[in-house]
Amino acid sequence: MPRIRLLASLLLFAGVIAGGLVAQALDCGEIVERALASIPRQCADLERDELCYSHPDVDASFLGSSQNASFGSPSQRWLVSELASVRSGGLELERARWGVAVMNLGANLPLTRAGPGAMVMLAGAAEIINDMDPASALRIGPPLSTATLAETTLYRHPGLLPEPLATVAAEQLLQVDAYDDSGDWLRVVNDGAVAWVASKDVARLKAMTRLPMMGVGAAFPFRALSIATDSAYPACPEAEPMVAIQTPSDASVDLTVNGVDIHIGSMVTFQQSHGKALSLTVHRGKATTVAGQIARQGESVIGILGRGANGDWHALDWSGALPASEAEVARGQRAQAALNSLARVQGWREHQTFRHPPATIHVVARGESLYSIARLYDASVAEIILANQGDDPLRLYAGTKLLIPNPGSGFAGRGTTPLDATGDD
Repeated sequence: MPRIRLLASLLLFAGVIAGGLVAQALDCGEIVERALASIPRQCADLERDELCYSHPDVDASFLGSSQNASFGSPSQRWLVSELASVRSGGLELERARWGVAVMNLGANLPLTRAGPGAMVMLAGAAEIINDMDPASALRIGPPLSTATLAETTLYRHPGLLPEPLATVAAEQLLQVDAYDDSGDWLRVVNDGAVAWVASKDVARLKAMTRLPMMGVGAAFPFRALSIATDSAYPACPEAEPMVAIQTPSDASVDLTVNGVDIHIGSMVTFQQSHGKALSLTVHRGKATTVAGQIARQGESVIGILGRGANGDWHALDWSGALPASEAEVARGQRAQAALNSLARVQGWREHQTFRHPPATIHVVARGESLYSIARLYDASVAEIILANQGDDPLRLYAGTKLLIPNPGSGFAGRGTTPLDATGDD
């Protein structure tokens, strides 16, 4: 009898342990939540042009070498200029793993600029391949200090018809870090803000001959990249793979994604909906392809993939923009929340994404003004401007598609100059 009672007690104890382990096992959504929550802890102090692995499993391959590397421990870093590819692992329920990695691309932003560059997050079964030849990548160096020879003007862009930004007095100190591709303009980067000045209007320094030439589409590590994600249905919606790219709110970034030039500003996600289709969803700002397709906040476009000359999967064509689905909106909110958690520990600005209920798309008619459109939807003039202007001033033309955020939230147009719709294009 004592032995029977002992055996029964041991079986009962084993059952309690097993039951406790089962009760404590993480489900799919909890694994994803834990992986994303690890980002601020593992990737704090993420520097410019660094990759951080924040949660298993992440693999990398390196330029100029066939050697692959598995990250040995969370918080491990690599310079993005050394990477040929990065791959994050898909969901592993048994091991409670879901791979996450974050890159902070300096792009062509000046070194005088504080805060993040273009933030790239891989989550789940996702891969980014660096299509950029490292030999052709532009290196942004420390700026040189010079001075204006006389009162002169700073411009938004170099070129034949530059847009004036400000007038500066004679002998004003300017920091410059690059020429345009003509050599006639110098990039001014005082306090991280970018402007351009005619090179003839500033004092010449011998060291200026070493400044790089920054032409249109100047290259940087990972400027050209290929994106792929697993197209299989995940165990839970939260575990779907994605690649998220966030640019600074005041500086857009030009990228070549799967062979197509895309102007991004300032939060998008990519996902392969199936083997030959890559979806792009805009969660804040807008994205424009070289072919002229525009996706605005709350919209998605689909890229049809085909084999390029090198055998890589390239986007052959893009669909028109369609309203983002609830699943796509939720994907962006997860990505933004993860990037915001890193922003908090870094002291960077946090952002919001497109939220449901879906905003309304209004096609502008001739003679309509921003005031009349805002009143039509009982929406805020200021919010309409912020949702649509991107990096350019908002201008209304007949046929323009306007995103109307939060219709019914209340008209607030005082102090805003009305814009009247004109023209046919």
